[in-house]
Amino acid sequence: MSLASPEVSDIVSGVLALAAREEERIPVARIHSILFEMKPREPVLSGLHFSLTGAVFYSRSIDRAIKNLIDWGVLKLVDPATVAVERLRLFRAHMSRSLTNAQFQAVRSASLRYYDRLRRENAHGS
Repeated sequence: MSLASPEVSDIVSGVLALAAREEERIPVARIHSILFEMKPREPVLSGLHFSLTGAVFYSRSIDRAIKNLIDWGVLKLVDPATVAVERLRLFRAHMSRSLTNAQFQAVRSASLRYYDRLRRENAHGS
């Protein structure tokens, strides 16, 4: 990952991991839909592209980020539709070294807003 311009999948990986809680379960479809809804208001997500597949929005960059996080041991595939958060500490340290301070703060802020939205929806049973 370059300090000047991180890849979109690296940014998405940061959004999915920086504000996550250990053992938190996340429906994969919700990852796509929440990030789709956040994109217009989050400049850090501006490079993210979506296509409509059936009734849901889909992004290859999000799938790539999920696969990378699974490969790195940050996420675990619970079933085909759900991932669980695992070992975060090393990934967070990696992200803080790989991004400039401003980039890291922007991705972390987006991550906080992502998880706030996900947890609020889960609390309301959406």
